[in-house]
Amino acid sequence: MGSGASSSNERQSRQFNLLIGNLKNKTGIEKKLFGLSSLVQPERTRTLSKNSHERNNEKVETLVEEELFVPLYREKSLICTQTYTSWRARNDLVKFTQRLGFKKKVIYFLPIDSVPDFVSNFNFPKSGLKERFSLFSLIGTYIETFYSGMNVKWLDPVYITQTKWKIRKRSHKKTSKEQYLVSDFYRPLQKMMPKDGYCIMGLSWTDLYPKEELNFVLGEANYMTSSGVMSFGRFEPKTFDADNVKDISSIDADLMWKLLKVSSHELGHLFGLEHCEFFHCLMNGSNSIQEALSQPSFLCPVCLRKIQHVCKFDITQRYETLLSFFEDLNEEMPSEKWTSNVTWLKKCLHFLKSTDTSYM
Repeated sequence: MGSGASSSNERQSRQFNLLIGNLKNKTGIEKKLFGLSSLVQPERTRTLSKNSHERNNEKVETLVEEELFVPLYREKSLICTQTYTSWRARNDLVKFTQRLGFKKKVIYFLPIDSVPDFVSNFNFPKSGLKERFSLFSLIGTYIETFYSGMNVKWLDPVYITQTKWKIRKRSHKKTSKEQYLVSDFYRPLQKMMPKDGYCIMGLSWTDLYPKEELNFVLGEANYMTSSGVMSFGRFEPKTFDADNVKDISSIDADLMWKLLKVSSHELGHLFGLEHCEFFHCLMNGSNSIQEALSQPSFLCPVCLRKIQHVCKFDITQRYETLLSFFEDLNEEMPSEKWTSNVTWLKKCLHFLKSTDTSYM
């Protein structure tokens, strides 16, 4: 019995190290958060804090940790998924061959073609400050917070008709909207990126499509070229109603939600992250706009571990800055989405600052 239990514990320890890496030199807070990765290993026994609540008149015991990070049902072996260990081995090699890309700390955004006047004239009044933010600068502020440790810079807009870029386009059969083939942007964007750039993301008002047989994509990114492009995504062809179509005419909470979610997700791919198969997470894959936008705004412990390896941020400080951002956004542009993010961040910070050490 003793030998069997010891062998099982050793196997679980190896699996945990494969999933999240060695946490020996991490701080207590980091060990606590990244240690939640063990939630995807149901055989690991832990003394977990619990939270009682009522659901359908039935008292239910739920794990506080699982309210923060909900594990996905997973059939694949860890060997077949992108664990922190497998991501780091590939990322370190790629960045080394790209002439020490580790030292590059700038995320570049490049507007493509023109945008409507209401987009260029948008101003966001930051509560308590005299500074007013344009739409692009607000996106940049969020990305600098989300990928704390990186700087965001905007390049001057590029107009495709004034370039030699060979971007294929089509008119969508159902929406009749012009669409660009997303993969045609990768190489031109890569060539536009300054030498201090870690990656570059194009931002287009025109819709995008990934390949001829597929009808729509919010954005895509290519890790090997360190480039990607995203669209405001005006229509979802699966639910498009030609008789009741209304084009976007203002910046509201729903559009802002879409821009922040898509930009942070696609940039995750430029940090080498594949679609997450461990938790409900910002980096989950999706088959529709509705599915993509219903996913969490935040990274799970496994994906956050990868990003922190590159950005070197303080976890608590990053969450606190994100909390301030969403509180300000919710004050000026009220939405249940921002309220939900604020609630999650407060709950996460409370967990990290609590005395519970069961995951350390």
